[in-house]
Amino acid sequence: MYVTLEHHFIQIVYYLIMVLEMIGVVILLVYAGKALVAVFKSTHRCKQLLSEGITTALSFLLGGEVLKTIVAPDWKDIGMTCAILLMRAAVTVLLHWESRHENETKNDEEHGK
Repeated sequence: MYVTLEHHFIQIVYYLIMVLEMIGVVILLVYAGKALVAVFKSTHRCKQLLSEGITTALSFLLGGEVLKTIVAPDWKDIGMTCAILLMRAAVTVLLHWESRHENETKNDEEHGK
């Protein structure tokens, strides 16, 4: 009974991981498409759109990585998952910092500082 319940739980978690990762990929593709359209329209929002898309997609991918730690069978897999989690979190923080820095620069230019 316990083994069957555990097996079903692990299967559900793997499906949730797959769903979160697919959502992240779809979000990234949608924002990449929007950024590509912005390039052809010669708007200056291309970089901002792509940055927003990467940040949003990474949030879903990070959720998938957290779920992977639940079903990791040994310490090697947990360590690998944590390393991936830290790298993705670092990229997310850098993208947020860059976006905030870019917005501050634009505000300074608009206000004539």
